Amino acid sequence: MKLDKVTDKAEIKKYITLLYSELFGASSIPTDEAFEQIFAQLDNPNNPHEAYTLVDGSTVIAFFTLVESFAIFAQGKYGIINELWVNQAYRSQGVGQKVISEICNIARQRHWQRVDVSAPADAKWDRTFSFYQKNGFTFTGRKLKISP
Repeated sequence: MKLDKVTDKAEIKKYITLLYSELFGASSIPTDEAFEQIFAQLDNPNNPHEAYTLVDGSTVIAFFTLVESFAIFAQGKYGIINELWVNQAYRSQGVGQKVISEICNIARQRHWQRVDVSAPADAKWDRTFSFYQKNGFTFTGRKLKISP
């Protein structure tokens, strides 16, 4: 398996579309116009957002996005997993664990003290929450948002 950084917008769009349609339904997929606005922000050289694929031969078996943030509670820089998708044909085969391992490698290279991920509290996400806990994540509290 090989980890590749993804900069191709069509490829990012493809995997975000697969992830969002599976998790939240087709109505959650950003429109083409919304993707254009998102990609315009990604083009900013100061944007700390990165996308990666995990490839087995010529098959993409996982996709994830990672961003660097900073907080005193984290004692400086830390990472946030924003999206993570595993190809359905490769689930329950240790691919998710391999992705977490690759993310931890990136974190060590960047001297991050932690990597955060959000998992909704709704019971339908219990399997996702359990996956992260089985892979070393600890519960740190609820996450809230506001749309200004």
